Amino acid sequence: MTIDISANAARVTYSLGAGSSQQAFTVSFEFFEDSDLKVYVDDTLKSISTHYAVSGGSGSTGTVTFGSALTGITGGSKITITRATVIERTTDFSSGADINRAALNTQLDTITAIAADNRDRINRTMTVSDFEIPPSLVLPSLASRKGKLLGFNSSTGSPQADTALVGAAVTVSTVSVGGSATATVALNSAGTATFALGIPTGATGQTGPTGQAGGGLANIVSDTTPQLGGNLDMNGKDIVTTSNATLDLAPNGTGTVVVRGNTNSGAIMFNCSANSHGQKVFGQPHSAGIDNTLMLPAGGNSTLVSLVSVDTLTNKTLTSPKINENVVVTATATEINKLDGVGTLKQAGKESIWVPAAAMYPSTTNGCSALTQVETTALRPDLKVLDFAAAADDFAQFAIAFPKSWNEGTVTYQPFWTVTGTNTGTMVWQLGGIAVSSDDTINTAFGTLVATTALAHSGTSNDLMVSAESGAVTIAGSPAANDLCFFQINNDASASGQTGAARLLGVKFFFTTDAANDA
Repeated sequence: MTIDISANAARVTYSLGAGSSQQAFTVSFEFFEDSDLKVYVDDTLKSISTHYAVSGGSGSTGTVTFGSALTGITGGSKITITRATVIERTTDFSSGADINRAALNTQLDTITAIAADNRDRINRTMTVSDFEIPPSLVLPSLASRKGKLLGFNSSTGSPQADTALVGAAVTVSTVSVGGSATATVALNSAGTATFALGIPTGATGQTGPTGQAGGGLANIVSDTTPQLGGNLDMNGKDIVTTSNATLDLAPNGTGTVVVRGNTNSGAIMFNCSANSHGQKVFGQPHSAGIDNTLMLPAGGNSTLVSLVSVDTLTNKTLTSPKINENVVVTATATEINKLDGVGTLKQAGKESIWVPAAAMYPSTTNGCSALTQVETTALRPDLKVLDFAAAADDFAQFAIAFPKSWNEGTVTYQPFWTVTGTNTGTMVWQLGGIAVSSDDTINTAFGTLVATTALAHSGTSNDLMVSAESGAVTIAGSPAANDLCFFQINNDASASGQTGAARLLGVKFFFTTDAANDA
């Protein structure tokens, strides 16, 4: 047996999983005597015979086996096996005598193992880099390093005993008026750090009024420009002016005065007095060109309302007003009550319009089939449909005069269709539009075609299929109010997978309004 020191790592570690019952552990490196092995369970050194037995060795690998009690081993334990070969000469080669090859190999293997053991220990210690000229690495004497921290000299890099910080103290002294503050720290041999602070001498702050019970302010007369560091909590009290003084809540600049409700609880009361003109107003006396701004709560949030005067508002309570924009309030009581359930005000926004197949017609060129009435079952819904062939792009056309309230922007559409058959292929529809104003030529090309997402037929004959809403369709011709918009729709045969004719029932259009009506 020959030991290769380059491949002879004298250490092996096993990490046990939870619930592990492993008892035998392979010693993957060669050893000579059982006592050469050191066996640890976690960080505890175990004893041979008492805790484990060893097999193998004598220059070979082997096994460490723990007893049935698995003393000290639990799930998650770490088993570490190292080698500490005894340094001794076991063979003597006499002068002139024959050399025993086996004994010589054993002695050389032992020396190699000792070298590997030493290398393992060296690898687990601090060393100086090869490129450095090492300083003195001798530790300070035992007496001088007791109770100290190991440090390194800032100049030589040699080990030294440093005092450990175990406590702190602070001293404060005064510095003459106008002087600079000072601060120092010193660490004595007992490990106590003393911080010394020098505070400049100066006048103390003004003593606050003592007239208010509990030490609060009695008044702020002496402060002509008081400022708040946070919200002013009235604590159930009122702000009251005396001698007919004006309570001026006007901001300094272009800001606004905000009156907020407490998350819909309670009401905000405004008491208005008649001014010299006999008008009841908020803010300063009424004069031409003056707008007074009032912030009213709505659902806990503030809504801006611009008021010139409020002639009819005398000792009235405003509760949860729903005025949402900067408008002068000129509405009648009946009109305002519509916001409270007595009728409904139409809101501008997204709306839809239905165009049935009966309102469409095949294009003269590459047109779909003519409008057909199809009976599903007697006295059940009959269908007015346009049939689109599966093998080629067929086209149909129709026109819409959108409401004046339309914002003349993009539109989207949603085809409704069916198939008389069981084929489950997909359908893709395309649509483009052109807007024509009065006194403009109608002989104009349609805008860019916009396709729907492919939708597979259910496979059940005459099932209604509703394609997903398309992307935005830009209508060519710069749409304007009172335009007539022509549209062309077709099946995209190259993108569809339906083998039967698709029957178009109609198209649902979506458009956006920017007015409540067409006035």
